[in-house]
Amino acid sequence: MRKVMLFTLVAVLCVFSGALLFAGTEKEEVEKEELIVYHWWTAGGEKEAIDAVFELFKEKYPNIEIIENPVAGGGGGVMRGQIKTMVMAGESPDTFQLTYGSGMLASFAEVLEPIDDLWEGLPFPPMIKEMGNVNGHQVAIPLNIMRNNCLWYNKKLVDELGIRLPLRNFDEFFDACEKIKKAGYIPYAVGAGSGQQFWWAHITEQVIVGAPSGGPAYLDKLYSGKANPARDPAIRETLEFVKKIVEKGYINSDYSALTWDQASDLLMTEEAVFYQMGDWAKGHFTSAGWKPKVDFDYQPSPGTEGFFTLHLDGFSLCKGAPHKDAVIKWLKLLSTVEAETAFCPIKGATPPRLDAPIDMYDDISKDILKAFRDPSTKIVQSAWAQPPESWLDVYGGVISKFVETRDIEQGLKDYVDGYRKVFGK
Repeated sequence: MRKVMLFTLVAVLCVFSGALLFAGTEKEEVEKEELIVYHWWTAGGEKEAIDAVFELFKEKYPNIEIIENPVAGGGGGVMRGQIKTMVMAGESPDTFQLTYGSGMLASFAEVLEPIDDLWEGLPFPPMIKEMGNVNGHQVAIPLNIMRNNCLWYNKKLVDELGIRLPLRNFDEFFDACEKIKKAGYIPYAVGAGSGQQFWWAHITEQVIVGAPSGGPAYLDKLYSGKANPARDPAIRETLEFVKKIVEKGYINSDYSALTWDQASDLLMTEEAVFYQMGDWAKGHFTSAGWKPKVDFDYQPSPGTEGFFTLHLDGFSLCKGAPHKDAVIKWLKLLSTVEAETAFCPIKGATPPRLDAPIDMYDDISKDILKAFRDPSTKIVQSAWAQPPESWLDVYGGVISKFVETRDIEQGLKDYVDGYRKVFGK
C-alpha cells in the first residue's frame, strides 16, 4: 500500500513539475520580442559598424531578437521605395534607416511617428535637432554625422607624382588630373552603376559648393527651391566641370558599371588617385586594412575649404510598427554615447552628441570632427538631407544624361526641368 502511495505521489510531483516547466516555457515564448530593422549598410566598414550596434543591443536586451533586413544599394535608394510600399500595404517594419535632414524626413512624414519624448535632454547641437523636426515634431534619432565634401587620395601615388596639396580650386584640380593622366593613372574615380546614378548628384553638389559662383549660401538657396538654375552661373560652371572631367578622360571609363565602394577600390589597387565621396569612404578603406594618413588621406573638395556639407543617418519609429516597445528601446540606445562610440569610429563618422569622447578616433576623423565643431565653419545640409527625396533620383538622371551628351545648353534645360519636378515650380 505504501509503495502504491509513494508511486502516486511521485507521479503527481512529476506532472506538477512538468506543468511548471511548460508554463515557464510558455511564458518565455510570450515574453520573447522581435525588432524588425531595415538598413542599407552592406559595404565594408559600414556593415561592421552596424553589427557593433546590433551586438550592443543584444547585450542589453537578450530577449529581443533582431530581424535584420539589409538592402544593398548605396544611399538607400532601393530601400526607401520598398519601405513606403510596405507601409501602404499594412506591412510596416518596426524601424528603418533614413538619411537625416529636413527635406528627406519630410518626404517620409506620412509613415513616421513623432518621438518628441525621446529627445528630452539629449546634448545634440541645435542645428541637428532642427534638421530632424518635421511639422513641429522630432521624428528620428541621429546616429552619426557625415561630411560629404571630401576628396580622398592614394597617398603613395600623390607623393610619387609630386602633386602639391591641397588643391584649392578647379584650375589646380585640373592641372593635377592632367599630370596623373599622363603618368598612366585614372585621375578621378567615379562609381554610378547598379542603380546608383544618384552619386552624380552627390558629386555635382561638391562642385556647386566649390564653384566660383557657388558656395554654401547658394547651395542652401538651391535646395530650398529658391534658386533660378536657368540663370544662376553656378549651375553652368558645374556642368562645365563635369564636361571637362569626362571629355579629358579624367574619370574611369567603366563608371556606369561600378558601385560607390567598387570605385573607391580603384584607389587601393593603385589604378586611381582621387575619389570624391563622403567620409564613409574612410570606413571602407580602413576595413580593408588601409591606414589613415599613411596609405590614404583627404582634403576638402577643391574650393570648399572652411565649408562642411553634411547629412546624418538616423532611425525612426514607423507607423504601424508591430513591436513598438522594442523600437523605443532601440531608439533610446542609439541616442547614447555608448552606441555612437560603438558605431562612428568604425563607420568613419562624427558622433552627433557633444559629450561623446573622441580619443578613440583616428587623425582624419578628429580633423573632420574639429571642423564640424568649429564655429567659423560654414555648415550646409547635403542632397541627402535638405531637398525633397526626389532630388537624388531626378538629378542622378539629369547629370547621368548630361555625362553622355555633354551638351551644356540641353543640360541647363534638363536641370531647370528637373527643378520643376522636385519643387513644382
